[in-house]
Amino acid sequence: MKIVQLDPDSWEEGRGYRKNRLLPAEALRQPGTLLQIVAIPAGAHVPPHSHRTSVEVYVVRRGVCELTVNGARHEMRPGDVMLMEPGDVHELFNPGEEAFELWVFKTNATDGDVVWD
Repeated sequence: MKIVQLDPDSWEEGRGYRKNRLLPAEALRQPGTLLQIVAIPAGAHVPPHSHRTSVEVYVVRRGVCELTVNGARHEMRPGDVMLMEPGDVHELFNPGEEAFELWVFKTNATDGDVVWD
């Protein structure tokens, strides 16, 4: 068994978001996997991008966000689960007044996997 505590000093800034890796591939004992928390501040936008090889599972924890995938717009709310396949072009926008937070579980992640449009 392993208990993981969120390290408040381990947040990394991204393009319109910040992330905190909870479990890297080494802890999950599977190359190319990870579990991270992603937070998108109120009014922030994560630009369109896709992944060459990664599959991402999104689990919404807090807030509301607009997710556009391959041109189709979806509203994400707490409890929603979404699956991003390799090649899915997706972007997120937080129109709310509070931070939007989701957990992202990735499989088959590799260096250079992200393609920003």
